[in-house]
Amino acid sequence: MALNNKFSTFDAKAFLAERGVRPLTHRVAVYRYLVENPTHPTADEIYNYLSSEMDSISRTTVYNVLNLLVENEIIREIGIEKNEMRYDANTNNHIHFKCCECSKVYDLLSVNFPIVELPENFVANEVQININGKCPLCNTK
Repeated sequence: MALNNKFSTFDAKAFLAERGVRPLTHRVAVYRYLVENPTHPTADEIYNYLSSEMDSISRTTVYNVLNLLVENEIIREIGIEKNEMRYDANTNNHIHFKCCECSKVYDLLSVNFPIVELPENFVANEVQININGKCPLCNTK
């Protein structure tokens, strides 16, 4: 698996262990892929890449690992599409922008993250804001 320079010193195995998840080979591979590829991939995209690198990984294993990482709040599921989840290693609240032309999903950081006043006795566990439109590259075509 090719390493991006930004994460060349990142220790996915230690990170998972610190968060109480046994760092088994497939778990480390899935998590490392998400960290190194902040493209918000689908489970199938992760499986297609990792299966070319690891003979022993199955589609079911990828789904199980993703569910485990979501349950342990190590990654987030992003419901930006109607019938397919994407996954993000960035668990901070942020906005997602999906290009309707190229289908890429981008993180948008906002200094003034939208604040919503919840009615009394409502408690928010997670905030997701998704925007659909055209990215700069597709918009200039």
